[in-house]
Amino acid sequence: MTPTPRALPSLIRALLLAPAVALGLPPLEQLETRIELSPAAQLAERAYESTRDSLSASRIGLGVSAFGSVGYGHNHDIIDPQHSWTYNQGMAGGGLSVPVLGSRLQLEDSLSEQQVQLLQLDARRELQRRELVARLRKAYGDYWQGQRLELLARNYLQDEPTLGRVVELRTRAGLLLDADRLELLSGFSLARRDVAAGGADREVALALMRELTGQALDGGIAVRPPLPTACVRNLDASDDWADSDPELVGLRKVVALRETNPRDNALYPVQSNVQLGYQTREDMPTGQHGGSAVLSWSFQVPVEYGSQRRLLARAAAAQLSRARLEYEIRRQELRQQRRELIARAAVLEQSTQFAAARLAAADAAVQVRSLRAVKLEGDVAEQLQRARIQHYGAAKALVEADRALVYWYADWARFEMTACQPAPGKAGPPLHEPADVTAAQAATAVRAASLRAATQAADPAGVQAATAVAANRALYLWRSAEWLNFAGSEPGERKFGDLHSAGIARLLISLDAAQMRRAMADPWPLVRAVRSTHEHGLRVELLLGDPGWIRPQQRGRLLAIIAGLKSVPFDGLHLDLEPEQIDSAADKLPALLGMLAQTLAAASAASPWPLALSLHPRDLDVRVGESSFAEVLLKLRVSPTIMVYVANPERAVAIAEPLLGHYPQLSFSVALSLEKSLGPQESLWSYPEDERRRRIARVETRLAAGNFSGLTLQLEDGWGDASGLARLARLASGE
Repeated sequence: MTPTPRALPSLIRALLLAPAVALGLPPLEQLETRIELSPAAQLAERAYESTRDSLSASRIGLGVSAFGSVGYGHNHDIIDPQHSWTYNQGMAGGGLSVPVLGSRLQLEDSLSEQQVQLLQLDARRELQRRELVARLRKAYGDYWQGQRLELLARNYLQDEPTLGRVVELRTRAGLLLDADRLELLSGFSLARRDVAAGGADREVALALMRELTGQALDGGIAVRPPLPTACVRNLDASDDWADSDPELVGLRKVVALRETNPRDNALYPVQSNVQLGYQTREDMPTGQHGGSAVLSWSFQVPVEYGSQRRLLARAAAAQLSRARLEYEIRRQELRQQRRELIARAAVLEQSTQFAAARLAAADAAVQVRSLRAVKLEGDVAEQLQRARIQHYGAAKALVEADRALVYWYADWARFEMTACQPAPGKAGPPLHEPADVTAAQAATAVRAASLRAATQAADPAGVQAATAVAANRALYLWRSAEWLNFAGSEPGERKFGDLHSAGIARLLISLDAAQMRRAMADPWPLVRAVRSTHEHGLRVELLLGDPGWIRPQQRGRLLAIIAGLKSVPFDGLHLDLEPEQIDSAADKLPALLGMLAQTLAAASAASPWPLALSLHPRDLDVRVGESSFAEVLLKLRVSPTIMVYVANPERAVAIAEPLLGHYPQLSFSVALSLEKSLGPQESLWSYPEDERRRRIARVETRLAAGNFSGLTLQLEDGWGDASGLARLARLASGE
């Protein structure tokens, strides 16, 4: 399932090479904001606006109306049998008329159906948007899964030339039956079919995304969509959702409208108007003028008033009963649909865990047979290929399990539109391993008390904001041997307590070469250590750092590690890839950052975890194509940790604060050094503990912004120095 340098060019050839397709597909969250531009959403919006304006126009008839008349008469009046008088007369009149009593109620009743239609269109408008979001999520998931399937298949096909020669030689030597040969080679035909299927899925999904967003998307690498991990864990069967469901809200408004039905009013059958006017007349032969003011009230009552009144009341009651019944039936239907989705979420979670376990077992089988293939003779090559076929099938099963989760996330949009996964760098424990909430809450309380005491005297107004960011401190753990061995032991319990006291919420775990080989062969000890850390309320991210991975020819090693440790329930992947370690020349930096962006895109496509990156602050403003590198990270959904290795807190704030303000959509962590090997200008280690505490608290307080996700502390041996960090925090709480 791991893409190699030979498999990636077809997907990232355009990445950062041309301005038009510099970063491939935007993330799903960004595409969802453009749903309103789709033709279907525009159609629903226009229908709603048309009905709304028509209802507003009709409501005007409920108010005061003006009336008037102009006339001319040629009269021939008979005075007596012998005399007559012929004359011309002009007439004009005007005034105001107001419908009252039943006439007004009848006009209101004539508008009630328009009001009901408007409420239905309003609900349909929101439901249409949710349906479009669901279709977009499924299309994005299809694109992402097609991309994964194609990479998986291309990686599998790389072994075809070598294995084909081995199988051919063994068949000629009579060591392999022709049926077995065809079976061993059939996997490559399947992989070629999957390459075609993955490409076709991506094209179909891309066309649908273009239609839904109205955006000329150019394809390329898609970053990982937000799988519904948080939604799956936090679902409940309560009916609180019904208070905000657009369809049910609309039906409740219809019920309220029917409860005030004008037909239920005793005055409904009585038609009545009040008119106030003035009339004038002019007799043309004599030139005489005349006029009169008129105030009139007219009404009309049906002869069978009682019968009509009873029938109208029964009709109003029937309408109200129907509206209530429609609401209750629809609420029960939607509640059942929601419960079915909740139940399906649990099944999908277990299916994903099972697929991950199968893939881990297949990884181990391939590793064992690969070792045997080096040292043993005989049919080990055939056994290795069968193991690879099983591994390919297990990897495809995990792809399908992830696709099912994305589809579930799409269906869940009917009930909840907000994102289900925390932002990168703030993610909770993984779907498979929920953290101990009680321990996490206790640790948060300790950290809050510590920082509150530390900053109360210096900056009382900033205590609340600083307490929040202090609860998300992270620690680089470059030496992880003791953590691996003692994570579940009594010494480990004390270390975790010290880390909590120091305000540490995340551990960035690095493995040396020997540890990495053992973890790739047997990931279970690493899985056990990660689970134990989760149980103590801390999140764990895999920390990888080899600047050579920036170069395309070495990128495959990084992707192989990601594939080999995919079954480990890490909360994130943190890369420490510094271009300056390859070439410190300033003119080479843009090209190196461009290659780094390609590496990040490939890692994001292959990684099951959110991605973060440690980098130098000056790298963020460097132009890569037509974008700054910070904008590249934003589009790739990579959270930066800027390494501000200065001991002066004011200088640290002066470096970091402008970047936080300039890129408010990026979630930043700031790394400070407590390393013994650095001097007092760069590291806080040489300062007394109370001074270190004061400087750390000063930085946290000053940087307490919405996009500041906390400090990341750098020590030579973070696990070994956990007690020192705890003493530092206890000074802050006055212990």
